Amino acid sequence: MQLEIIKQRAQAFDYLFDAVVVTDIVGTIIDWNKGSERLYGYSKAEVLGKPVCILHVPEDTAHITEQVIAAVMAEGKWSGEVRMLHKDGHVGWIESMCVPIFDENQQMIGALGINRDISSRIEEAQKLQHLAYHDHLTQISNRCLLMEKLTQALANAERHSLSFCLLFIDINEFKAINDSYGHAIGDAVLVEFAKRLKQVIRASDTLARFGGDEFVLLLEHTSAITDIESIAEQLFSLVSQPLQIDNICFRLSCSIGTAIYPQDGTSLDTLLAFADKAMYKNKSAQLATKKA
Repeated sequence: MQLEIIKQRAQAFDYLFDAVVVTDIVGTIIDWNKGSERLYGYSKAEVLGKPVCILHVPEDTAHITEQVIAAVMAEGKWSGEVRMLHKDGHVGWIESMCVPIFDENQQMIGALGINRDISSRIEEAQKLQHLAYHDHLTQISNRCLLMEKLTQALANAERHSLSFCLLFIDINEFKAINDSYGHAIGDAVLVEFAKRLKQVIRASDTLARFGGDEFVLLLEHTSAITDIESIAEQLFSLVSQPLQIDNICFRLSCSIGTAIYPQDGTSLDTLLAFADKAMYKNKSAQLATKKA
């Protein structure tokens, strides 16, 4: 009888464009409309009797269930933006609202969810965010994202008494490349240089173009001198390998300056300034060695 009550109340939604999903008290799908068929790709016959979690990205299920139950118990409804899983396996985004369904004795007997596809909106927002936080030429993090990551790293290090390291990296004699071969070749060199740097970094590291031919590498979980020296040697080795662009062979080199929190600075400005100064000191030493 209870299931019939739920189904009767859901029939009015069958012709809505939005997707309507009706479940019983344990989260089993007992009805849905044509909008749900369009959104999720399943026919009604395919989903009746199935758990509603088949519509969720697996790793999101526990989180969504916890959120929905807490909100419904506290406020009588839940709304939010969550990922959805289509029948064909692709992941999208929906704007969702869930409300409880009660019987004549005010006992909760199920739930009704109204879902709307917002995948295009989310994708557009992600594209805009990528543009805002990534260098348009090299496609690595830009200065803006670096400063945010540095701020987070500094706060985390202060809170937990940790260390982290900055590497300030500059291409040697890059101006001569631009002057001799033009900015198009110079840009191509920057792109390839960034690709080589990326070969060294880990998932926890942040590589950013700081400006011009200057790059910064944030190593959040590295502060031992031996580890830093090892990473620097890998960078030197990769950068020095021959680079062919438009039948022009380049032999690049770079200068690196390091700064470790907290011994070399306790603020973003002091750490960046220390690493920058160390980089130019090393560049001068390399130039002096080359002339000798």
